[in-house]
Parts: sequence; structure tokens; C-alpha cells
Amino acid sequence: MHRRKILWLASWYPNRNDRFDGDFIQRHARAAAIVHDIHVIYVTEAAAGSDEGEDIHRATGLTEQIIYTNTTQGLFVRVRKALRWKNRYQQAVAEYVRTHGVPDAVHVHVPWKAGLIALWIKQKWDLPYIVSEHWGFYSGLESATGKDQPSWMMRLLRQVYASAAKVVTVSDYLSGLLQRTVGRSADVVIPNVVDTTLFFPGEKKYERFTFIHVSNMMEVKNVGGLLEAFARVVRSDASAQLVLVGNRDAKYVEQARSLGLLNGSVFFRGEIPYADVAAEVRRAHALVVPSLSETFSCVTAEALCCGLPVVASAAGALPELVNESNGLLVKPGDVEDLALALEAMIKDYSKFDRAALAAAAARKWSYAAVSDAFGELYADL
Repeated sequence: MHRRKILWLASWYPNRNDRFDGDFIQRHARAAAIVHDIHVIYVTEAAAGSDEGEDIHRATGLTEQIIYTNTTQGLFVRVRKALRWKNRYQQAVAEYVRTHGVPDAVHVHVPWKAGLIALWIKQKWDLPYIVSEHWGFYSGLESATGKDQPSWMMRLLRQVYASAAKVVTVSDYLSGLLQRTVGRSADVVIPNVVDTTLFFPGEKKYERFTFIHVSNMMEVKNVGGLLEAFARVVRSDASAQLVLVGNRDAKYVEQARSLGLLNGSVFFRGEIPYADVAAEVRRAHALVVPSLSETFSCVTAEALCCGLPVVASAAGALPELVNESNGLLVKPGDVEDLALALEAMIKDYSKFDRAALAAAAARKWSYAAVSDAFGELYADL
């Protein structure tokens, strides 16, 4: 396959300020770089007290250019910040073209706001661009939703979609949300990537039957409902335990304490390095994802690659990942149904073929599988 030059414009990407910001986009970039030459540009404001500058990371087939602008202060901060971001992004693109020539295509990841740069590129160089959407704000359940945005922003967003050569989503569910919100569904679905060098079946398990939950613990993740449900499980099986990985939200710690679960049956690990997350998942017996909405659920794919069956809400894209062969689906937001499913998982755990779960998941979500999808996407331009 001929290696094409693809310029990626990212609205989210791991950086000095937040190493997890858009980490799933970074994994997509690494997958695409197996078959094509990918140059990522991401622009963000430097942290308070830090100077502007840039970080450039290079690996085979992949260049990541992370640009930091000065912190904006004074009058009209939002306008000045937006203009500074736009000017610096356009400068970086122009420098890329001068140095490397015009790319074969442009690929936007999360169109607000990087899609505005793609519109400028299309006008200036007559280059087609692809849009990949990962954001769940179209569902109305995220902390920031399409319903909350000003009309001028949504008009611009619809223009970005209307002018795209192709639209890519990570799930059929998100494709449907786009159709209802911006009038454009996905041409291609390319799922998120699982690093199977980290997420693979582990033989060493916790002695107690262990459920694991991994998330940022925002409201849409329904951690409160999970704790309520698990309290019911513990009343019938005191040997079970729940490990939570991610943002250690004080209100959930307090809730676990008030339920008499904290550091006895429920343990909060907080935010830990990615490799440590994988180690925790491998040691657990089953994953719990009680979300009210998910556009994909990376952690579900990762757990399945580790051979863990999953108890998940039948919400968003989760039914695309979880079925009777690899887990249990419950009514979204139903504490009693979730508790019953957790109890059923403990009882019927031996019925799941962990090796078969892991093999089937790796065939769908490994770097090799997703890189093939990107190869087909770019070959079809």
C-alpha cells in the first residue's frame, strides 16, 4: 500500500496540561501511522506560569506537534483567546505545507474547533478533509451538550460536516446522534483502539471476586447508582469487592463511606498511569459500566481484550460491544437491575470463556485491526 501524507487536526490530544486529554485520538493516530505518514497538530493554551512553545514527538510514521500559546488575560479574553488559537493553528499548517508539501488529505478529530481550520485549508489549497467525531455532547447527557451551545456555533459545526469528504464515528450510536443533530451520519465507523500489549488476559487475580470500574466519574458514568447497587450485592455476598479507577470524586468517596463500604468492600485507586490501569483490569474478574450514555466505551473494549466479562447499561453504544456471549446488559439507571446483574455475574462467572472473549475482542480492536480500517479509509479518497 502506498503511504499517503495525512495531516491530522486535533481538538483534543494528550499534552503537558492533561496527559489523558484525547488519548483515544492518540491511539487512533498510532494505528493510522502503521500504514500512512501521520502528522498531528494540536494547539492549546499553556498552563498558568508556563511559556508558549511546542513539543514535537516523532516515531515511525507519526509526528505529534503540540503547540502552547501564551495565557490570555485582560479584556475580551474569550475573543482574544480564540483568535490567538486560530492564528497559531494556521501558522503551523502553513509551515507544514512549506516543509512537507501539500498533504494527500486532512483528517479532523473532533470538529469543534479544529474543523474550522479544515474549512480554511479547503478554501486555500482545495484539499478534501475527513471528520472523525468522538464527542458525546450530541446526546444531551454530557456536561456540555449541543443544546447548550449558541446557534452560531452549531451553524459553523453543521458547515464543517456539510463540507467534509467523509464522516467517521466510533460507533453506530454516535452516527445516529449526528444525523439527528447536524444532518450528517457516518460514512465509516472506525472503533477505538486497544493496546493489546497492555490489555491481555492475566492469570493473577484478586483473591476476592472483584468488579472494576474505570472512568472520569462524571455524572453520565452513574457511579452513584453503581455504589447503591453494590451495597445490595455486599449484603448477600460480603466477599465481593469493587475497585474504582479514575478521578477520585470526593462525593463518591463520602457515599461509599456512608454505605459502610469504603476500604472494606469498595476501594478508590484514583488517577493512575495507563499501564497501571491495565494491571488493575487484568487482576479483576469483571468490569462494570453503568453509564447513562457512551459513544463507544474504550474501557469496555480493553476489559474484553483482557478476557473480562462486562456488566453494562444498555445505553448508547454499549449494546454494540456487550451481548450475552461476553456479558450482561441492564436497564440504564436501574439500581435493582444492576444489583441483580452483579449477583448473576458472580454466580455465572465460570460460564464465560475468557480466552475466547479476549481473542474475539483483539480481532476487532487491536492496533492491527484498526490500522487496516484507516488504510481502507484513505485508499478510498
